[in-house]
Formats: sequence, structure tokens, C-alpha cells
Amino acid sequence: MSVWEKLQNLDPRWFYYILLIVISIPIVKPWGLPIKIGSQSEAFHEAIEALNPNEVIFVVAGYRTDSIVEMDPQLAVLFRRALEIDVKVVVWGAVDEGAMVAQRVIEPIAEEMGAVYGVHWINLGYKPISDALLQKMIDDFPQAMAYTEMGGGRLDSYEITRDIRTVTQFDLIVCLTNVTPSPAQSILKMITIPKSVPLAVGTTAMCLPEEMPYYSSGHYIGLLGGLRGAAEYELLTGIAGSAIAAMDAQSAAHFLVIILIILGNLGYFFSKKEAKSR
Repeated sequence: MSVWEKLQNLDPRWFYYILLIVISIPIVKPWGLPIKIGSQSEAFHEAIEALNPNEVIFVVAGYRTDSIVEMDPQLAVLFRRALEIDVKVVVWGAVDEGAMVAQRVIEPIAEEMGAVYGVHWINLGYKPISDALLQKMIDDFPQAMAYTEMGGGRLDSYEITRDIRTVTQFDLIVCLTNVTPSPAQSILKMITIPKSVPLAVGTTAMCLPEEMPYYSSGHYIGLLGGLRGAAEYELLTGIAGSAIAAMDAQSAAHFLVIILIILGNLGYFFSKKEAKSR
């Protein structure tokens, strides 16, 4: 049996072993492959940098565990950068797992950076998004949030939320989402357009085409798209997060797939050629 025939009959499990090794190398030691930064990521970065110390952003966690690979790096770099520039962060879980997945990302960062819960950041827990809830946020924000944060403490007992009466008091809304219908589009319709509260969005690569028209039209003031968007934002902020290393691993996997496709086609061609010559 020739080398090409052996390749054609190789146990497929070997390809997965090779893939595991290939993607592990850049994760352990990132290669630093060049990443071109898109205008939408630059706009997102500028929206955050334009905030003044002690201003408050409202971060909407509208994604679940099925998309944490793409969305967690976006949230991590956003939260870390906000704390670096002394911007306060109020988090709300708009979908059932939103508050939980956000908490597991931001709590370790807060501890690392010495941010105090209830002063520099707070998690309001899960309240299912609807047009009625968004309208109530405009009319009476504490009541919309059931007067409590994630752990059951009253909002008026925390410095960061004590004086918030309406969602329009937030200086910026950032919606991180991968679900349909998009919470960002509901917020745009109910709050951003009628009340002029700026909105920036982060989403997965799969959902990016759905959100891009709203950025292109100027309704979103910034937009991060998937893991690539998180990596671009890490480069813009100078924060060494997980997205850049993950992009290297993704590129390595793509290179491997291309090589395997080439070898597979060569194996097929030469195997047929050898079979004819016999």
C-alpha cells in the first residue's frame, strides 16, 4: 500500500488528535497574527473612551452559555476597560442565563481590580425582556427591576443604584446578545430612538449580519462582531485577553483544514493514478 493510499485510509480520529495539538500551541503561546481592526470596533472603543469618570453604563447580558466562547471575551474586556477609566457598570440579564454568565466573567475581574460591589458595579439579575419592561424602565427603573439586585439586596441600599429613577439616566447602554429576536433592537425601538440614550452592541459572528444594518444606519454607535470583534477591542485597549489567543488558534485550525483538504485531494488523485498503472 502506497503512502497516498495509507492517507486515504487513515483513522479519522488522528485528524482530531492533530487538530487538538495545533490549536493548543497558539493558546499556550499566542503567535500574534496581524488583525485588521474594523471601523465598527473602533467606533465601539471610541464610545467607551468618551465616557467620563463616575459615569454609569448599563450592560445588557443577552446571551447564554451556548455562545460564551465569543461573548465572554467581549464582556471581559469591556468590564475591565470600564473599571480602568473609572466608569461604573450596572449589569442586567435580559435572557434566562444572562445574569449568571455575566457574573462568572465579571466577578473575578472585579476582585482582581479591587472594584467594590454596589459602588463600582452591580448585577441586577434576570428580568425577562419585553416592551412592557423596557417602558417600565423609563417610567420607574427600580420597580422594573423589582427593587432588588441579583442577591436580593434592595437597590436603594447600594450607592451605584440609589439615585437611578429611569433608564435614561445611564450614559450609555451596551447590549451583548446572540438571541433572536435581538434585545438590542427592542432597546433601540423603546429607549434609544425615543429617549436618545446611546446604544452600542456586541454580538456573535452568526448574528452580526442581523445587527450590522443598525450600525450602518447610525442607530448603534459601535458594534463588536464575534470573537474577532473582541480581539480587535483587546488590541484597541491594550488589554491582553483571551480573544487574541483564540483568534490565533482559530487561524491555526483553518490552516490545518486547508492542508488536509490539499492532502486529501492529492491522495485521491495519486491513488487513482497508481490504480490505473497496475
